[in-house]
Amino acid sequence: MAINSEQFEWPPLGQDRAISFLEKSIISGKLAQSYIFSGPKDLGKSSLALAFARNLWHFDRQEKSDNDNFSSLNTDLSILEKETDKKQIGVEQVREFIKILGMSSFLDSYKIGIIKNAELLSIEAQNALLKTLEEPREKVLIILITENVELLAATIASRAQVLYFYPVATASVYDYLLASTEVNRSLAKELAAASMGRPLQALYWTENPIEYKAQSDLVQQLFDFLEMDLGERLSLVETFSKASDVSVDKVKVYLHIWEGLWHDALLISLGDEAHLRYPSLRASWQKYWQNHTATDQSYQAFLSLKQLQQADKYLRGFVNPKNILESLSLYF
Repeated sequence: MAINSEQFEWPPLGQDRAISFLEKSIISGKLAQSYIFSGPKDLGKSSLALAFARNLWHFDRQEKSDNDNFSSLNTDLSILEKETDKKQIGVEQVREFIKILGMSSFLDSYKIGIIKNAELLSIEAQNALLKTLEEPREKVLIILITENVELLAATIASRAQVLYFYPVATASVYDYLLASTEVNRSLAKELAAASMGRPLQALYWTENPIEYKAQSDLVQQLFDFLEMDLGERLSLVETFSKASDVSVDKVKVYLHIWEGLWHDALLISLGDEAHLRYPSLRASWQKYWQNHTATDQSYQAFLSLKQLQQADKYLRGFVNPKNILESLSLYF
C-alpha cells in the first residue's frame, strides 16, 4: 500500500522543528548525505534518528509497517557507539561501520548509519569518516548524534546538515508522559518540571522511581549548598572528591541542577511561579531571600546563571572538575 506523509510516525518529543524539516526532506527527496543531531542528552535525538530512518525506508519503498523493532530493516541499519571498555570510538570501528554501509541494500533502498556520542570519535576515526563524507554514495545516509556539534571536527560539520535540539516546553513533556506511560497526572506534572525540558529523562524516572528519589535528594543537597558558608562548601567539595563524585559527568549533573535552581530563583524574584522546575522548593527559596534582604534577587540569580554557563564552558575545555566546584563555592 502506498503511503504519504500523513502516515509518517514520529515520537511525541516536542522537537517539531526538526521533525518538520526531516519530513519535508523525505517528501521532496532533497536529502543530505549526512546529518548531525546536536543538543543536550535526553531530548530524543536517537529516537528521532530511528524514526527518520523508518519513515524514509517506508516512503522510499512505498510500504507501511507497524513493526517498530526494525527486524525487517536491520540489514540496512548500522548503529555505531563506543565499546564499553574504551574511552573513544576507534578507527577500526569506523572502518567496519563504513564497510557495512558499503554493502548492497535490502530491496534497493537506503543504507543508514547512526553514530551515537559522535564527539567520542577519535581523530583517526573522524579522518576515516571524513573520507566517506567526501565521496558520498547514492542512498547511503549517516546520522551523527552529539551533545555539541562544536566537539566534532569542523571538516565533518561542514559536510553535514546540522539540526539543533533544544529543551522542550514543560507542557510538552507532560503530554509525552501521559501519552507514553500510565503515570498519574500529578506525578507527570512534577516529573515534567524536574526534567528541565528533557522528555526521556522524565520517562526514565517514571520507570525508575528509586533513581528519581536519588535525584530529588541530590537537588535538595545542592540547594543546601547555596545556604552554606564558604568553609562548609569547600568541605563538601572535598567530600565529593574523596567519594569520586567530581568526575566530568557528575559535575555536568550538578551544573544542570544548579541551573534549574537559579532559574527558579529568578522566576520567584520576578513573581512568576507558574513554571518552576522544583516547585517543592518554593518556600525554601522565599526563606533564602528573606535571609539575603540586602541582595538584588533578580540580579543575583542572573549572575549565577551566567557563572554556570561559564563553568560549563570550562568543563568542556577540560578544566579540572574539582577546581570548577571550588570556584562556584567562592562565587555563590
